[in-house]
Amino acid sequence: MGLVSNSSVTASASSVGVLGGTFDPVHSGHLAIAEAVRNELGLDVVLFVVAADQWLRSVPPVASAAARFAMVERAVEDSAGLEASDVDIVRGGSTYTADTLVDLRERLVGATELHLIVGADSAMSMDRWKRADEIGSLARVVVVGRPGLEFDGRLAKSHPAEGAVYVEGPMVDVSATAIRDRVQAEKSITGLVPDSVADYIAANEFYR
Repeated sequence: MGLVSNSSVTASASSVGVLGGTFDPVHSGHLAIAEAVRNELGLDVVLFVVAADQWLRSVPPVASAAARFAMVERAVEDSAGLEASDVDIVRGGSTYTADTLVDLRERLVGATELHLIVGADSAMSMDRWKRADEIGSLARVVVVGRPGLEFDGRLAKSHPAEGAVYVEGPMVDVSATAIRDRVQAEKSITGLVPDSVADYIAANEFYR
């Protein structure tokens, strides 16, 4: 799939979801969220934007950016409407969402509407993000949270995520940390990640 600019799907898309993360590794929860948002909002495609480095993280990713991108490519290769994007890896350095959205707008042609997909916890801290005041003009914020969550009432009018679209997310009990721990303990991760990702992790002896 490679670069977004080489993608036949995004080239003609008018509504694009942007799901960023380290994806260390990408797992079934990420895929379920992307599918839920795409279906709920009728998006043409959801891009999994693999971070080179997230400045808010205190601990760096375990797998390299290239390896994490390769895992995402494998995870979405058979899923229509889901694609991997290396826009942050190509730029290099710390990953700031405003930069991601600006770069995607430069790559995507036409009047493409971007939908920034974030979890509820991330949305709450969005006022601490670099250049957070620019995000609203670059993308529509979509918050994914658990059933019954009251989100809009928690935020001040000046908050970057105020007025965001809320999508009730799937309840998938899986995390990248738990997967890494299972691999290190030589336990099965079948069902937690796509088979192609599990095979890639095993072949490269990641997270041992």
